[in-house]
Amino acid sequence: MNKLKIIWSLESKSDLNKIKNNVSKAKLKNIVAAPKQIVYPEQFQIDEYRKDCRRIIEGNYKILYQFENNEIRIIKIFNSLHNPIKSLE
Repeated sequence: MNKLKIIWSLESKSDLNKIKNNVSKAKLKNIVAAPKQIVYPEQFQIDEYRKDCRRIIEGNYKILYQFENNEIRIIKIFNSLHNPIKSLE
């Protein structure tokens, strides 16, 4: 299988900037590296709140992604301990 290209949306980049002030460098590195675990697009579960996305759980953080045209698009990253509905607004 070809290696999947990972694209970070503007919103996910903004999420990372907010997160970096609240977590250790090691945790941030793990969050950024998590999408590289994707071997095939359907590997992770469909999110219960965003049915159009799949989710990767990294510690307390949920990383939402979509797959299209051999690309993994990171849509949103948020702390799963917070209200998920509010986090997705």
